[in-house]
Amino acid sequence: MISNLKREIVSIPQFYGYIFISPTGKPTPDVTNITLGISNNAWFIFSTIVIAYPKPNYALLFGNRTKNNEIVDSITVNALNNFTVHFNKSIQEPADYGTYHLHINNTFGETTIFINVVPVSK
Repeated sequence: MISNLKREIVSIPQFYGYIFISPTGKPTPDVTNITLGISNNAWFIFSTIVIAYPKPNYALLFGNRTKNNEIVDSITVNALNNFTVHFNKSIQEPADYGTYHLHINNTFGETTIFINVVPVSK
């Protein structure tokens, strides 16, 4: 299991966060609740490294469990059991703030990480 959580925050105009998840059978995150302070008309951008086999499935859903089509996501295969999932979204409306649910699963289990996007003043 990866025990060190590394987070780098770039306040303007983007947030970069790294969440390391190391499953042993069932995916088990080091962190289950993240808060991102984002100003209006900015982006939230973060990557999650997932160590899993087989390749994980993922979904970033808004608090009401709906998928926001404005969230751009991709997955990069780093190695046979190492993947990086990337997300970015422009924050333009008050409705863009709130709790997002990052679901990650494979055949051995699943986990959810809560990402709270809160407004901050410039």
